[in-house]
Formats: sequence, structure tokens, C-alpha cells
Amino acid sequence: MNRRRWTRFLCVLVLTIAPAAVLARPELDPGQLPKSTIFYFAWHGTPDEARTANSLLALWDDADFAPVRAAMLEGMLGKPSAAQKAQTAVTREELTAYATLLDNEFIFGYLANPNPAKNPDTTSPNASMTSTWNGAFFVYDRTGKQALLAKLMLRIRMSEKDAPKMSATTIAGIPAMKIEQKSGTSYYAEDGQYAFGASEPAVFEQVAAWCKHGKPASNLAQNAAYREAADFLKSGVVQFFFRFPSIREMNWDASPGGFRVRPILQNLKLEAVHAVAGRVILDGARTRMQGVVLGEAEPGTLFDIWGEGTAAPYSWNLVNANTISYHQSQINLLGVHALIKQAMQSATPKQQSPMDFIDATIAARLGMPIQEALGLFSGEFAGIQTSATLDPAKRVYILGIRKKPETLKLLRAGLGNRIISERSEGTTTFFKASEGGTDSSAGTASWKYYHIGVTNEVIVFSKRYESVRETLASSNSASSTGPGAQPTSQKWQVFRTQFPAKVNGLSFLDFQKVDWGAVKERWQTESHQGSAAAGANRKTNTDTQAGAFATALKDLDPQVFARHLHFSAGASWKDASGLHFDGWIE
Repeated sequence: MNRRRWTRFLCVLVLTIAPAAVLARPELDPGQLPKSTIFYFAWHGTPDEARTANSLLALWDDADFAPVRAAMLEGMLGKPSAAQKAQTAVTREELTAYATLLDNEFIFGYLANPNPAKNPDTTSPNASMTSTWNGAFFVYDRTGKQALLAKLMLRIRMSEKDAPKMSATTIAGIPAMKIEQKSGTSYYAEDGQYAFGASEPAVFEQVAAWCKHGKPASNLAQNAAYREAADFLKSGVVQFFFRFPSIREMNWDASPGGFRVRPILQNLKLEAVHAVAGRVILDGARTRMQGVVLGEAEPGTLFDIWGEGTAAPYSWNLVNANTISYHQSQINLLGVHALIKQAMQSATPKQQSPMDFIDATIAARLGMPIQEALGLFSGEFAGIQTSATLDPAKRVYILGIRKKPETLKLLRAGLGNRIISERSEGTTTFFKASEGGTDSSAGTASWKYYHIGVTNEVIVFSKRYESVRETLASSNSASSTGPGAQPTSQKWQVFRTQFPAKVNGLSFLDFQKVDWGAVKERWQTESHQGSAAAGANRKTNTDTQAGAFATALKDLDPQVFARHLHFSAGASWKDASGLHFDGWIE
């Protein structure tokens, strides 16, 4: 199968996390993969008893959700050519049948090259291009799905414009199919319970042994990064793991124009980051998602990107009874700038650092050093949505600030002639600023604007002036008990107690406050406008996806979301072991 097709196929599997009744417990143990495994994603399935209890599984199984399931697969299969259309047209019934392939366990991942470049310090401009290694692999449990899997693969091959060259071969004593295409060569086999494939014979051989539950002399469970992430890889219907390879394993020495990559990675202290891992757990009606970036969270490392956090972000004061969704995060802006500057120090050893030039240019524009400008912001970024139709034009964005007079000076310098008007009301300064202009088909200019409100603590901006006023009014009318007295916040507090006191990210979404019928109407209007614009510009590369989406909207009963989705909440925090994420959907 063409790699592009497989990429689409796997993306759909990941994004849908297909809720399906499969194995009561997983039979594929990722811990027994070869120690050279850099990445894997595993879908282990869920037992039958979870189907009716879990909100997301019930949504997936709902008959009214069928148009969305079909649209996902239709978009995956792509648009056939005119000559192939009559032979490869897929019916809605077939798409529904193909969706059941997700009933079974699968895993895909990537193995490192066992023979990396012998001279890792080479500065040849073509060094990174000399390696043709592709360690990708996939494994699928085809139990009860043999005929359906064969039918899908045949259909996908028929839809290819250039037929691949296929021949029989044997790898590690297993009969396999060698598939040669312009994009490369891959190997595929169906052996007993499993179907599996890889682009490298060496990877194919190792994966085949793993499928037979063979235990290699050195497996992933022996890797230090995997052991460190072990608590986040237990149980769960979904697991994912990525270990950061050491810089010595990387063949990233390309230096076009004297720009070297390896020194950047060394200056970033990349090896301080050990692994990224996570899982999805079914907990009754709730679906819990956990993730972690593990490593040595010390100054001068990539962990400087995130702030130390707070127990009470200021933007929380702007939440009111009408709030449908809220998201807040803390970013260490000065730390990000320092990391970039640190990384670029040795990238161009014979020239001035690019960051010095960039800093000087920005300072000239803003009228102050960039470090001083960044220091005016607290690092708090937030977004609030109060529109029941989830209208992005009504979404409000919030930036935390420290010194209002200096921030106003910075805004005037940065926005320049884009500022249309400025006025003050009490302690708040309002701006109307131009986002830019576009030419319509009639030849007239259409201008877009942002409305900005600046207080002593925050900058609030939105495309709608009324949204800015409403948000600032929430802060002015907050009671002594804060927004916790609001109905939405009371629901949130149940979740808040399950997270650490000090966090650098908070979020919630109240699905029950969404007007799903109105959301569908808005999506349909936007889809029609997007299709008309694409047609006017003769853009056809997204016709299949757009058509599938439009069809799904037309047939979809929007109340299917209201029946199954109620509330979601999440948080992130940083400690000595790294950055943590935790959240629920119910």
C-alpha cells in the first residue's frame, strides 16, 4: 500500500480513537518491542461492558453519528480518478463495514537505524540526505476481519494512479509481499493472527518475531526512558510513547550556508528531555487523558518554555455564568527568548548570531530592548468563549501584563498605523486596530478589525467589541468569592480539586451550553462559503474531504452531541520530573 494512503489510514485511527469492542485485554505488549524503538502508538481496544457506560463510546456507536463515521473513512480513501470512479465508488454501507476494522487491536511505531552514520560530526551539506533508513512499522490483529481487510486493501490499491510493482519474497522464513513504488519499497505479510508491514527488511524481521511473542535479548522495557514513563503506560485503551534519541544517534549535521543543526541541539540541552508518553483510560462515563514530558526540568533546558504556574490565574476572574469554554496557560516568555538565543550561538560560528540581528531590529521597531518588552507580559495566555454557536468571531483572548503605561507604549509602537482609534474609560484603554484588508471578487476592499481593552492586569481582545466589554464587565462585577460562585465554575471546582494546587494550565468546556442546532447551521454556511471560494480559485485538492464533510453535516442530527457529551476539564503543571497533563471528557 502507498505510504501516503497508510498515513491517511493511521491518522484516522489516531484521531477517532475508534471506540470498539475488541479484546478484553491486549495481547501485544509494547514493552517487548526491540530496545531500538523510538516511537509507538497502540490501540488496545475496550471490553464490551464499557460501551454503554462511556460517553465517547456511546457517541461513536449512536446511529445518528453514522454520517460522521462514514465521512472520516471517505476522506481517508481519497478521490479516485474519473477512470477509476465507476469501479471504486464506495457506498455508505461499505464505509460502515470498513469502520468495524477498528474493532481490533493495532500498533504502529518506528525503530532506530541499527547502523547510523559512522561519522556523526561530519559537516557535509548532504550528510542528512545520505541515509535512506525508514524504520516505520505497523501491526494489526486481523482476527475475524481477514476478508474485510483484504477487500479494503484491494480497493485502496485500485484507487492508486500508479500501480505498484508487487512480487513475492521471504523474510525470516515468512512469505511476504514486496511492494515497490516511486515513493519507496515496503513489505507486507499476513501470518497467523496478525497482518504487519515495514519498509525495512530488518524491521520487518524484528516485528514478525515480536508478533509471535518472541522476547529479544534487549527490549524496550530495558530502556531507561521507557522505565521512567512506565506509570503512564499502564492499562488504558490507548498508549503512546516517544523517547528522545541521543544527539549521537541523530544524523542532523546538514549545514547549508554554514548553518549547523547539531550545535543547536547541543545548546538546547535536548538530552535533558527523556520521553513523551501518555494514555487514554475509560473511567465509567468519563474518558481520562494523561500525558507527560519527562526529563530534567532544570534552567537552560526546553522545560524553560513553561512557567512555574500559579494557584489562581488572573483570567479566571473573567469567567462568568455565560462562559462555555475557558483555556489558560503560563508561558515563560523570557525563558523562550533565552533558549532561542542560546540555541543559535553556535549555528553560524563565522557570522554574527541571527538572534542579535533580530533583537536589534525588533528593539528599533518597539523602542525598547526585546527582553524589556517581553518582561511587560506575565506569560498568562487565555481564551474564553461565551457564544452558544461557538462562533470564533466572538471568542475573547487574554494576555496578562505587569505595567500598563509601558504596555500601552509597546502596543502603539507595535501596531503603528493599524490603530484606528484609541480612547479611555476609567482605568481601561480601548483600541480599535486593523487586522488587514482583502480584495473581494467585485474589486472592493474588505477590512477586518480587532477590538482591544487594556486594564492594569490584562489585555483583552476580540473581533467583536461587545465581547471585550462583556468580558471586562465580568471582572468588574466579580464578587468577593470570585467566579467560583458562578454555575459553570461550581461544576469546574469538582475537577479542580483533582489537580495540583499550583498549575500552569487550566481548561474546561461545558458541552451542555452549546446550541448544537445553531452550530450545525453555522458549519454548513461556512462549508458552503469555503466550497464556493475554492471553486472560484479552482482549488480541487480538498474536494473529497470537503464533500464528505458537507454530506455528513447534511445528514447529521446535531443533538447526538448533546445526548452524550456533557463536560470536559483539564490541567497541566510542571515539577522536577517534567511537564504533566491530565484531563477528562464526560
